[in-house]
Amino acid sequence: MEKIRPRRKILSGHWIAPLLLAISLSAHGGENDEESLGKGMQRYVIPIKDCALAFVAKGGGEARVDETASLPMGWFRHDKYYPKGRYAREMYFSISCHPGNAKAICPKLMEAYRGDDKDYARDVQLRRIDELNPHYYSEAYIYTWSAVAPPRPRTLAFCMGDEHRAVMTQNGDWLLGYDPREITATRGKPILKRSEQALPDVLAIIRSMRFVPDPVSERDGR
Repeated sequence: MEKIRPRRKILSGHWIAPLLLAISLSAHGGENDEESLGKGMQRYVIPIKDCALAFVAKGGGEARVDETASLPMGWFRHDKYYPKGRYAREMYFSISCHPGNAKAICPKLMEAYRGDDKDYARDVQLRRIDELNPHYYSEAYIYTWSAVAPPRPRTLAFCMGDEHRAVMTQNGDWLLGYDPREITATRGKPILKRSEQALPDVLAIIRSMRFVPDPVSERDGR
């Protein structure tokens, strides 16, 4: 699972309100959805063909399809998701679409994470999270990059879907924070909280995700 990727600035964590964790989006979405989302929250749709995905995040971001990708892909970006004054303020993730039953597809797509030997998994503090979203099959892995100098990015990779399609994180996975230690200094030691500062926000967004019908209007994609 050796992954060499460009380093990105830390996403400073911000504990999202517990109310967001209980938000349930209907597949079709009503005209008054925005009123029930909570202050400052917004419903977005990434309109990937056959994998159009709705979710809830802070207002003011942008969700789009990646027209240049070889796979059906889309992304979400918010330049000021996190409070001012603590590292980078950006929230970003991208996902690809894969047809078929997620229970069969996701184990294959996540094979690189599943297959790590015990020593390497210990060094990068690999941990698996299941049942990210109560509506779909899902699995996720959090790990620290080993092929870069400290501070090392700690990221989350996830795959989620139903019997028809699955989405998977792309382009470096979802950044949670950085671990300033050498790999040898992490062995047998607890995971640093600051290395996963963005995890509550990331989990809240994943839990709010719902597949929606195609096609999706341009208005809903904003």
